[in-house]
Amino acid sequence: MSLLIAKILTTALVVLGLSSIAERAGPALAGTLAGLPLGVAIVYFFIGIEQGPVFVTEAAAYTIAGFAATLCFNLGYWAVSSRAHSHRLHLAVGGALLAYLIAAIAITMVPLNVWSATVIVAVVAGFSIAVMRRHQDTVIGSKVRMTWLVLAARIGVAVAVVVAVTGIASTIGPRWSGLLAGFPIMLFPLLIILQVSYSPEDAYTVIKAFPYGLPSLVVFVLCAWMVFVPLGVPAGFVVSLLASLLWLVAYFTLKRRWKMMNGPQNG
Repeated sequence: MSLLIAKILTTALVVLGLSSIAERAGPALAGTLAGLPLGVAIVYFFIGIEQGPVFVTEAAAYTIAGFAATLCFNLGYWAVSSRAHSHRLHLAVGGALLAYLIAAIAITMVPLNVWSATVIVAVVAGFSIAVMRRHQDTVIGSKVRMTWLVLAARIGVAVAVVVAVTGIASTIGPRWSGLLAGFPIMLFPLLIILQVSYSPEDAYTVIKAFPYGLPSLVVFVLCAWMVFVPLGVPAGFVVSLLASLLWLVAYFTLKRRWKMMNGPQNG
């Protein structure tokens, strides 16, 4: 019971934090920070505690490949939402989930290791960047008024996915557990919040920025694959999270220096 409460509270705080960043700093930064391994870290920590560290290492390749399915989710969301004239949000969510499901099923049919999975993600991320490069970044003006309904909407999807995946991990095995750990746990509710509370273009800005933070997710999983067994789950979790944060620090540092030398640019 205490583990269930911990899952719910941890996930809720992360989703609310990302949403707050989107409102204060803009969707572009929120999209990049959605690449933080927050969702997968939560899932990996609790699966590691409940199923053991070896289970996590066996799931790692398919978690990384699952990030390619997340990119397909994003592109499916954008492709449907940007073309729909009515029921835009419902169709976008349906298109995104269908794109994710098709990609996930295709991935399960391919024998993978962590390195081949990383190559797949890199290729799909490059494609996503190319597709979204013409979208102009947006900035949120006035914030939506916080209500209990808004709060519930922000945390509901994320909590449901974390609790479900960690709860059925032993039943579905490492391959599907790994894939579902890569599901856009934090990104999904963030896109819905931005589209409902602000505009579809704000959601598209998050989708555009997401691939730039994605290596942080890959670094976390690769590190977890290497250290969860020798260090144990708690210590391995901390080391993996620190390694992923270093990627984002390096990315933002290089991006700032590039802008200082060349002037502000999108992307």
